[in-house]
Amino acid sequence: MPENKLFTRMKKYLDLGTKRRREKAGKLKKVIKKLKKMEKELIAERHNAGKGVKHKTLEKRIAILHAQRKKGLKALKKIKQE
Repeated sequence: MPENKLFTRMKKYLDLGTKRRREKAGKLKKVIKKLKKMEKELIAERHNAGKGVKHKTLEKRIAILHAQRKKGLKALKKIKQE
């Protein structure tokens, strides 16, 4: 699944009210797992890419995925505390 699609899904789940967020917690977990899998795949690809433009591009994508995943984990933790 493309990164942008996962980002929009996560944003949709984060913008919901608290009651609806609890209902969507399971789906948010799935999105977070997919982001983690994509992050690991990109790390492996970056390792094989060597140095250069592709390496820097992969690093940026990894940083974005990591930030979005952490944002989702933080939101999930907040949902569980409520």
